[in-house]
Amino acid sequence: MNKTITKDLKVLLLNPFPQRISPHVEFLKEESERWIREEYSSLSPSFVKMMMRLNGASWAAHCWPDASLSVLTSITRALLWGIAQDDYYAPLQGDELSKVTYRMMEIAMGTIPEPEENPIIHQFSIFMREFENIATEDWMKRYVYDISQYLEGIEIDSSISYRKNINYPTINEYIPIRRKNVAMATVNDKIELVTGILPDYIVVHPFIQQARILAGDLFAWSNDLISLEKEMRDDEAMNLVLVIQNERKCSIEDAFDEAVQMYNSRVECFMDLYNDIPDFGIYTPVVKKFLEGQGLWISGYLNWFEETNRYKTSDQLI
Repeated sequence: MNKTITKDLKVLLLNPFPQRISPHVEFLKEESERWIREEYSSLSPSFVKMMMRLNGASWAAHCWPDASLSVLTSITRALLWGIAQDDYYAPLQGDELSKVTYRMMEIAMGTIPEPEENPIIHQFSIFMREFENIATEDWMKRYVYDISQYLEGIEIDSSISYRKNINYPTINEYIPIRRKNVAMATVNDKIELVTGILPDYIVVHPFIQQARILAGDLFAWSNDLISLEKEMRDDEAMNLVLVIQNERKCSIEDAFDEAVQMYNSRVECFMDLYNDIPDFGIYTPVVKKFLEGQGLWISGYLNWFEETNRYKTSDQLI
């Protein structure tokens, strides 16, 4: 099993997108490590250590290489929050997690957190207010909605995962849930902050919606392949490989290979879209940049995986 799981994903997964990194990466590493040390310091030492191992600044720098320093700083804070939100709150159950979701949505709508509240809530408030200064009102409304879908996905995942006797969803059930809890809708939104904000009537066009869905599946499924060992240890259900294995009643090796094939098929679908962009009038160049930004993000995530210690075991860190 270990031999299969640790296959070289950069060889197995199609990646026709360029590899680039922001020139601001070193500054952001210093800045983000300072945030973690100072602003997350009230959380447990083990949680702070996990956040340090993440190397979120490198993730942001790989995925948004063309972002200005101010935009990339806010995006980096948002990425760190997403990991913290998922790792800290997702294992909660039922009403307890619903209360967190409700509070986060209050913050998203402009409520200022109390000084004694969890630093994860404070971090959310900081970058939401920063985005208000960067983006348009329509973009913010869309982003708040996409945040709500992400939090809903965490709640659904929590009702299935983090238990020894997992009742896995089917593949068809898994896909829409995973599209929510992977938060790629919010990532697509943030790509627009770099490539150009699209008006709502363009965003709802079937072509853009399909591009957003495909990019979301590519993020979710690459993450599932990358994090398989970690998620097996953590008793998580929302992993494509484990869902395939449960539904097909096959070996983990065969499930892994099928997940790789599904990923590569999605890449081909995405490239078909990219090579056949319809006429969006004056927004055609912006749409093209948006899809290019999605490609950079997908490639950047795979490249960041080689740098982060998030998914490595203690033996691999020696």
